[in-house]
Amino acid sequence: MTHTPTRIALATALLAFAGATHAAAFSTVSLSKASEAAASIDVQHLPSAGAEIARMQTQHFADGDQLTTWADGGVMMLCRKVGYIKVPADKPEMATLPLEQRQMLVYAAMMGSVGGVVQVMQWTGENVEVADDGSETTRSAESKWAYGVERAEVTTQRMPDGALRVRARKTATEESTPRSGPDAGFSTDDDRDARIAELPAVGSWMEVLIGTQPKVARIDPSFSLTGWVSSGEGHAATVGEARAAAGCKN
Repeated sequence: MTHTPTRIALATALLAFAGATHAAAFSTVSLSKASEAAASIDVQHLPSAGAEIARMQTQHFADGDQLTTWADGGVMMLCRKVGYIKVPADKPEMATLPLEQRQMLVYAAMMGSVGGVVQVMQWTGENVEVADDGSETTRSAESKWAYGVERAEVTTQRMPDGALRVRARKTATEESTPRSGPDAGFSTDDDRDARIAELPAVGSWMEVLIGTQPKVARIDPSFSLTGWVSSGEGHAATVGEARAAAGCKN
């Protein structure tokens, strides 16, 4: 029995060593660099508890073309010269919008996936750590606002196909500055309430899935543009015709 403490200590040390040898290794990834090189970026957003999840998917092609789609619409940019907008069935008036407004719609939609990455980076910063074995990694994050801090839970994961998944879920809005008393000569409470209303809701989240697979060469030239409207003056029946009309290089 005199050897029991020694055996327990030895067993504890061996278990600790085994745990250390099997601990996941981590890699540091730059979100901005990953998104710039991405073959695809899938953005999902829950604005508040009980709301519908919004999703926007963007595919980048090796020839520089880009295709962005969402629930009932989409845009594509061909060789950075001509854009096409998918007209939702319930919004036929989009086909008759002035040229400038159509161009603005294309630009705004093309920046949508980038905007999702930027919003996640407000919590994560430029770099994130990802477990090399594909397991989820979760950490806490905070961001200052005018009267306190916001808190969030950040989850990162390397998916089996190599894609990088990053989710930021807001967990709290905290006020660190006392509210004005009833006899205060000057109150900032109205401003505080207005600022709070502008903050993301507790429970809301933004997730980006950055695809690292090789880019597809191009959008299929036979892709039909029926139901799509050009952001320029002309219109083509297929992607191939649109590329040719715009003078895109094959």
